[in-house]
Amino acid sequence: MADAPFEPPPKQSPSSRSSTRKRTTKAEKDAELAKKAAKKPKKNGPSRAHEQMYWDQGKKIVCGVDEAGRGPLAGPVVAAACVFPEDLVIDAINDSKQMTEEDREEVYEQLMENPEVLKSVCVIDHKEIDDINILEATMKAMRKSVEGLPTKADWVLVDGNRVPEPLKGRAEAIVKGDAKSVCIAAASVLAKVTRDRMMVEIAKEHPEYGFAEHKGYGVKSHMAAIHEHGPCPYHRMTFAPMKYMPGGSAYDGDGK
Repeated sequence: MADAPFEPPPKQSPSSRSSTRKRTTKAEKDAELAKKAAKKPKKNGPSRAHEQMYWDQGKKIVCGVDEAGRGPLAGPVVAAACVFPEDLVIDAINDSKQMTEEDREEVYEQLMENPEVLKSVCVIDHKEIDDINILEATMKAMRKSVEGLPTKADWVLVDGNRVPEPLKGRAEAIVKGDAKSVCIAAASVLAKVTRDRMMVEIAKEHPEYGFAEHKGYGVKSHMAAIHEHGPCPYHRMTFAPMKYMPGGSAYDGDGK
């Protein structure tokens, strides 16, 4: 018996196709592609892997926390907390230290202008840093930034190797987290740009120190300015070399 010739199935009319398969709009396709892109790790940059792990556990609001200004000799320490929407993609986002100033400013504006990005920033000034020490000031800034979010986070991803005491039990510390997690990277941008802008304003009051350029870090030109002019009101007097100068925490009366 000869094989029957192959006959393709009859072509469905538009009405019959719509009855058997849901039509996807362009907006829905774009949203789905954006969600997939947001979760896909970058070759050289942070991903959503840590957030996804906790989303899968039912923790829907996962925030990242990072600080800026722990090491400088002057100015505040700033911490930020950020909940980065699951379907949001900002290609330029990265560890803020790896970004250009222009890219940081651009990403900062995108984060600040987007109402779906939950964010909170806490500033601890130089006086309080001297009062309670820089580690405690950093932990306090991180804690208060999380507490300042408009919605309570189910889980917190903290950059570094230490979780602020009140957050223990609902947080994870991730070493170099700003290079691994998108929400921590977003927080790092918010914290750094906030602090950098503050240091630029301080530079207008005390231009002789060059704060606008080095943001208070102990670069050679800054150290030279301190030795020439002495500390200004924004310097941390428990940090060297200021602590050995008049008014410093370790000053012994003869400058030695």
